[in-house]
Amino acid sequence: MATLLQSIQKLIDNITVTDKQEENISASVGNITATLEKDDALYLKESFLNGSYERDTIIRPLDDIDIFAVLNEDDWTDDDGNLPNPQSVLSKIKKYLDGQNDYKGKVKQDRPCVTVELSNKSFDILPAFEFGNTGYQIPDYDLLSWTLSYPKTLTESLDNAQKDYKYKLKNIVKVIKYWNRLNDKIMPSYHIEEVAIKVFHFTTFENYEKSIRKWFNEAHFHIEHSKFKSYQEYEKFIKKINKVKAKLNEAFECLEGEKESDAKRIWKEVFEKEFPIVDEAEAKSFSKSLSEGSLKIASSGILSTTSGASVSASKGYFGDVL
Repeated sequence: MATLLQSIQKLIDNITVTDKQEENISASVGNITATLEKDDALYLKESFLNGSYERDTIIRPLDDIDIFAVLNEDDWTDDDGNLPNPQSVLSKIKKYLDGQNDYKGKVKQDRPCVTVELSNKSFDILPAFEFGNTGYQIPDYDLLSWTLSYPKTLTESLDNAQKDYKYKLKNIVKVIKYWNRLNDKIMPSYHIEEVAIKVFHFTTFENYEKSIRKWFNEAHFHIEHSKFKSYQEYEKFIKKINKVKAKLNEAFECLEGEKESDAKRIWKEVFEKEFPIVDEAEAKSFSKSLSEGSLKIASSGILSTTSGASVSASKGYFGDVL
């Protein structure tokens, strides 16, 4: 039977982007940015990838691949030096892309960006104007004003934290993002990274179980309600992480009491589909035993081929145990 740590590693493997997907994303990004550069009316100064993909914390299935479209401020400001309304900029980008053969019918506005939805992934195009040496003005969520963002600073901070945490931090972030996706993506993806940097500052990596549990135990000290769509959304999220905190601490007590199967069951409740209870070889063995009528189940609910009550033979596939 796979250990809890082995199951957590498999969870990480299950949600991590493959090399083939990386190549596919890169090609699509190249096509989108090349298309944006063709329209002289957009006055595109430069574009760059940001967000989960660029910081290597993106998870499967793919979505929210962020492209910053940096516009030339001098060509967009009025005679008084004022930037246009964010909505007008977004509308112009959306209209242009929707008029291109490659993207017709695949473009929508998903505030505060323009989203291009392809067959198995989506790209968020965020208009931006440079501010100082490292900042950018991007559309505020209300679409009425511009707000400051420092995306490259976060990338640098996360890379440094990744190095300090034995190159394990980004995998932990992926797990939290996966859980966040299971819970309606209430917390902004980038804020998960910001919180992780603070939670693991001045600490040393021991294993994934302790680290993921640590994030849930300490995240509330660092989560900023201003990063959420509303205070109600923030409160809702805090309640969710408190429930997970209690479950993971309960699972740790099971580990301490040498009840690893119970600990894995609790982790399965939290992380659902992509968290495996048994490994692939065990699943095939159980499936074979089930069809032969030799599969057994203990009083605790644990499957076995050696002890416990017999399970009626079946030709059905037993893959759901994963």
